[in-house]
Amino acid sequence: MKAKYDFSKGERGKFYNAKAVFDIPNFQEKDTGPKMRLNNKIAIVTGAGRGIGKAVALRFAEEGAKVVVDDVNDANGTETVAAITDAGGEAMFVNADVSNAVDAERLIAETVDAYGTVDILVNNAICSTADVLNNNWDANLAVALQGTSHCSNAAIPVMQQNGGGSIVNIASVNGLIGLQGIHAYSAAKGGVIALTRSMAVAHGKDNIRINCICPGTIQTEVWEPMIERNPQILDEITPWYPLGRIGQPVDIANAALFLASDEASFATGAVFVIDGGLTAGNHQFPI
Repeated sequence: MKAKYDFSKGERGKFYNAKAVFDIPNFQEKDTGPKMRLNNKIAIVTGAGRGIGKAVALRFAEEGAKVVVDDVNDANGTETVAAITDAGGEAMFVNADVSNAVDAERLIAETVDAYGTVDILVNNAICSTADVLNNNWDANLAVALQGTSHCSNAAIPVMQQNGGGSIVNIASVNGLIGLQGIHAYSAAKGGVIALTRSMAVAHGKDNIRINCICPGTIQTEVWEPMIERNPQILDEITPWYPLGRIGQPVDIANAALFLASDEASFATGAVFVIDGGLTAGNHQFPI
């Protein structure tokens, strides 16, 4: 019995004609050179003074975005801006504490004043390593969870006026599985995952895509206090990863770039686990 639609022949043409769906310039024509995936997009990255946030800011700038670097540390924030501008990109620094709703609103307002709109928001800011290790509930919830909500709530009206946008929330594998006893951090990151899904459902109609990334262990400055306590800690963690290494900030930056770009136009409410296989299972479990 013949199927109603022969998909192999593309009878429902618009679903199989890449040029019609995506309006790709020079489709099946001569390559015109490298394409910048975020060309002229306005992107805010919170906690961008170091670590994952800095890597995201640099990667976005490489792909043509104008980047607003947010951090509560002036020296770190201005250093990220300098790295972008020295490489020929465009960036500005805003010192805003995302745990404060007024500061979050100011961050968005200063971005709009400078660049006219907000296309991309990356909610990456987190409290200090000491607050994480000491299970400081107030700090973890205020920065990671409420900060994500504050910045998103301030950016969404701008994105609605702009016809859409992309929000990328940085969660953690700690929000998915039980690891060490950093309960407040794990709870906050689990909340970020739930918040991502809830907001994605609410704002799909606005063409605002909201996704989150759950990194595994990433080698950043946040590990410095733990390395001081145990210089071999990263070597001890590595065997738990099927890929045989821990992550680098650029691993997460590349995932954030995909989610921020038009390439992820059908992704929203998704949890992207970038963890070297950690949460896939215990590959050392004896059988």
